[in-house]
Amino acid sequence: MKNRIKEIRKKNGDTLKDLAKKINYDYSNLSKIERGIYTPSLNILKKISTIYNIDIQYLIELDEKCEDELNEKEFILDINLNSQELLKKYNLILDGKLATEDEIELVVQIIRKLRETLEKKKNG
Repeated sequence: MKNRIKEIRKKNGDTLKDLAKKINYDYSNLSKIERGIYTPSLNILKKISTIYNIDIQYLIELDEKCEDELNEKEFILDINLNSQELLKKYNLILDGKLATEDEIELVVQIIRKLRETLEKKKNG
C-alpha cells in the first residue's frame, strides 16, 4: 500500500507536502505511511482516493511482491476473539469500507456454523 500512495502522488506531480496539505494531514505522518511505518486510516485512504480520483480498493490491494511474501499463518484469525477484540486488533476492510462489529460478528457465526457442519460430516 505504501508504494501505491507514493506512486500515485508522484504520478500526479505532488510532493509529500503537497498531498499532506490537500488532505489536511501532517506531513511527517504521511511520510511515515509512505515508508510503511504507519498504517493509514480508512479516512486518509478515502481522502487520497478522492484527491486523485482513484478507487480506494487500488490503495488497499497488495502488490504481487507483498502477496508472495505473506504466508498463510498471517491470515489465521483467533476465532476465540470476540467482535470488539477483532475490531481493535485488525483493520478489517471489505469493499473499501471498514467492517462493522455486526458484520464481524456475523462472519464469526458463519465460520462457527461451517465448522460445526464440517465436523458433523466428518464424524458421519
